[in-house]
This record gives sequence, C-alpha cells and structure tokens, in this order.
Amino acid sequence: MTATPAGDLPDVDRELQRVVDRLTSLPLAKVPACSDDVFETAAFILAEARRLGAKMPPDATLPRLGPNGLGAMLAVIGHDFLETAKAAPGADVQPVLDRLVALRRSLP
Repeated sequence: MTATPAGDLPDVDRELQRVVDRLTSLPLAKVPACSDDVFETAAFILAEARRLGAKMPPDATLPRLGPNGLGAMLAVIGHDFLETAKAAPGADVQPVLDRLVALRRSLP
C-alpha cells in the first residue's frame, strides 16, 4: 500500500464526517453494539496524531463515553489528527482513512 500524502486529507475529513454523521443519526439503542469499535478507532487516530507530533499531555487518555457522546469524541479526535497532519507534509494518512472506512462499514 502506498502512502497517502497530506494532500489527501480531504478524503480523511470526508470519511470522518460520514462516520460522525452516521453515529449521531443512529438510534441510541443501536450505538452500544459498536461502541468498542468506535473507541478503538478513536484510540488509533489519537496514536497516529501523537506519532505525527500532536501537542498533548503524554498521559492523556480517551474517556469511555456513553452512546450519545461517541460521535462527538470521534469528531474531536479526528479534528486534532487532521490539524496535526496538515502541519506534517507528506504524512501517511492512509491508515486513518482505512480505519474510518472500516468503522463506517461496520456500523449497524
């Protein structure tokens, strides 16, 4: 797989928005079925942001949120990743894009 340059950030942004929209439009009763996948994806994106040099406390952790907060958490983490990737020319954003696509496809 070839690295996706930072110039392809609009693809990541679009996919992030699609996932967040989907999460926030799901009936709350269906969200717990995918909460672990959402949390794992957010943790992966956070790790990628750190790898690219995101400014955050080294001991910062993600909270376990209820169904109504998962979309917002993913949106915030995704936004932080996008901002960090914009400042890192040539950053490989493909892994994040792949995770977001997989998450969207797995949602109920």
